[in-house]
Amino acid sequence: MTRARAGLVPLTVVAGGAGLAAVFVTAPELIAYVPPCPIHALTGIDCPGCGMTRGTMSLLSGDVAGAIDHNALMFLLGLPLLALLWFFWLRDRVGGRPAPAWARSPAALYAWLALTVVFTVVRNLPWPPFAALAA
Repeated sequence: MTRARAGLVPLTVVAGGAGLAAVFVTAPELIAYVPPCPIHALTGIDCPGCGMTRGTMSLLSGDVAGAIDHNALMFLLGLPLLALLWFFWLRDRVGGRPAPAWARSPAALYAWLALTVVFTVVRNLPWPPFAALAA
């Protein structure tokens, strides 16, 4: 990736975030028109992404606890981890300092995938305290 194209990626991320915020600020009631999760609609099982749209809308309105309530894994670990990895990527592109070894390791990706599978199973258990993780 060239330096010119690499500079467009952060701009795209910022523009996308601003676009989400603008849509929410101008029409927060649009959440009623978001289609349901197809996996949940077909099986009744909460997938790892169930609650992300409602959680994002909660986050954009400043309700961090509501966002965590909709999808704890993604809003407690996923977004902070994604922001950290993006920071490492940007630092590498601008300053030439590579990301730490753990961030470049395939083991980190496998660990995230395993955590996602475990979270999916646990959030679908019908007993307390696991039932609180359901979207």
